[in-house]
Amino acid sequence: MVLRGSIRGNGAQLATYLLTKGDNQFVQVFDIRGTCQPDSLKKSLIEMSLSVELSGRTTKGLYHVVINPKPGEARMMTREQWFRAAEIIEQQRGFVGQKRVMVMHEKKGRLHMHVAWERYSHDTGKIICNKHSNRELKHCRRAMEIEFGHQLTPEANAERPALRLLLADWWQHQPTGKGFVAAAAKAGYTIAKQSGRRDLIIVDSKGHSEELVKNIYGARARQVRDRLKGLTLPDKVQVIDAIRERQRSRRKRKTRDQIANDLKQHLNRDMQKSKERGR
Repeated sequence: MVLRGSIRGNGAQLATYLLTKGDNQFVQVFDIRGTCQPDSLKKSLIEMSLSVELSGRTTKGLYHVVINPKPGEARMMTREQWFRAAEIIEQQRGFVGQKRVMVMHEKKGRLHMHVAWERYSHDTGKIICNKHSNRELKHCRRAMEIEFGHQLTPEANAERPALRLLLADWWQHQPTGKGFVAAAAKAGYTIAKQSGRRDLIIVDSKGHSEELVKNIYGARARQVRDRLKGLTLPDKVQVIDAIRERQRSRRKRKTRDQIANDLKQHLNRDMQKSKERGR
């Protein structure tokens, strides 16, 4: 499951986006709660965003979250579970009782839910803070996966702190790109590339990938690109696919070895029983 959350303004623009079919197979207004115009998504979102934006304290009066379970798991979710998912988020983030809209999309066969809350609290007159959003959404994701019986999303790479220490050492002591890549390879890592702005990636021996630049303390993207300039780096997807294939091969060999070992033990037991009967 993936949860993405952000604060934003311009409720009219968000409504247009949510109601536009575009690449989606279908769009469904799932629920509108607490607004003066419960039959109109656009008017509801304008109302929710203007409540705080007119005060001049912020231009971002909405908290927008996308709830994106795995395709098979999303298909199995009931209407009540989608509501429960939104409820888990608002309990964790402090949006209980706030005006809320929910819109379901299906894109490329994958169901996902957009939920937006009003950030202005009419009870306290304050704006609900957005601190620690990503961290708290991780807690929400885990709570949903456990409650709904979904497959648990792996936690963040626990080896990242050690990787950052290694990268800092290589960056300091390997002035050439060739030396930097070789040091990484010696430690079991592969420097790879992908499409997009953040194109430099480091992949560990288990197939976990991290952005290279942001994990090198004190280094800028241009500096890293300049050092690696001219090197032919492998594609990230191909590197990970090769690692996965090696992992599958090892599992198959282990399975074959285990079968052979079990058969050997079984034959030994039969031989022992035969000897005992012959005494």
